[in-house]
Amino acid sequence: MEPSDYLSMPQNQPHLKVMEVLRRWDPIGVISEKNQDEYDSYSVDVVRLLDRGASVEEIVEYMRWVVTDQMGMSHFDKRHSRNCAQELVAYWQSRKSS
Repeated sequence: MEPSDYLSMPQNQPHLKVMEVLRRWDPIGVISEKNQDEYDSYSVDVVRLLDRGASVEEIVEYMRWVVTDQMGMSHFDKRHSRNCAQELVAYWQSRKSS
């Protein structure tokens, strides 16, 4: 299987959606056309949280942990993070109800 096949497989679309939202979240402002994978490693944890039914607030707290503990930054944009978390939770819930 070629790497691009992963992108077209229906069962992978939820994971890809999480990666897309994390790229828009971009708390350190490094996402560019050439650098798209900066936050991909966090997507697995986010998928696990969503699969367990995490709330928006739980996703925001995970994002805060990533920014402050993992990246060592002092500034955390809670409003932007909440918007991204709301999108993720709404998307995940819509998948389960359809």
